[in-house]
Amino acid sequence: MQPTQLNAKAMAVKLTIRRTNLSRRDAFAEKFLQGELGDEAFIVNKQLFRDKANEVNKLMSAVSEIYTYHRRFTLPYIDKGPRILPNNSYMDYAAAMRQRIGAVDTMLNWMMPLYDTLVQQDIAFRTAQDQHKTKPASYKPPDASDYPTAEQFKSSLSFDLRFSPLPDAKHFLFDISEEDMATFHAATDQAAALARSDAVGRMLVPLQHLAAKLNNPIGSKDSIFRDSAVENIIEGIDEAKKLMLDDSPEMVKAIAELEQSVAHWSAHLNWMRESPIKRTEAAKKMADIAAQMGVFMGQP
Repeated sequence: MQPTQLNAKAMAVKLTIRRTNLSRRDAFAEKFLQGELGDEAFIVNKQLFRDKANEVNKLMSAVSEIYTYHRRFTLPYIDKGPRILPNNSYMDYAAAMRQRIGAVDTMLNWMMPLYDTLVQQDIAFRTAQDQHKTKPASYKPPDASDYPTAEQFKSSLSFDLRFSPLPDAKHFLFDISEEDMATFHAATDQAAALARSDAVGRMLVPLQHLAAKLNNPIGSKDSIFRDSAVENIIEGIDEAKKLMLDDSPEMVKAIAELEQSVAHWSAHLNWMRESPIKRTEAAKKMADIAAQMGVFMGQP
């Protein structure tokens, strides 16, 4: 992929999630453990809202799902902050992210009047958990001072989603040295290669997993595979097709061949489970495609 192609096919997107710290340093447990272990450098943090059924945890799970979706439907970039989003995925990605962020905002607004009650529920849960534990003389039972206030919790939770163009050599408004221009193009090539490797890996990893299973004779150890092994390949293909920036004939051919092969074998799963000949045939075909795709990731 040439350097000028990357910024023509994709943009940068950066997701920033801010949230309150839901852990507190436990000086009492810390002092006890330091004495028991003879190590004054030992630090203890206690996790708040340990009950998974607590509505606060459900909210924070929804927050984590936003980040998970962001990572799943974007590609890595050479910098740690932004990620790469194909231009043709922008509408679907932006709509899905805003829907998820809006759902969290709705949950947050619903939860805020109940926040103090949820804190008390968590205090009761933690107290019940601590009943049978050995406690130092200085033990301090959980109380509301451990927790952020409702206002602190609400004001600290926010999302920032920013889209920006990927850099282009034309963005330089003055001449730079040939060495610096070469460095710029090398970095762009590196970003393109990293994006391609990530997209291919979504197909290749589950494909290699299934191929390895099929190489074990029927009835042998580790020969059993679940339907999900094939479903994961199909899912990986769908994701890769949405994210792939490399539309070279070789890449298009490799994906089409994999898609056709997986569609064929997914319709005849029992063949791979019951027929040694068909199982070997499927294993060889998938291994061949995996080797072909591995080349795109720099694998020998």
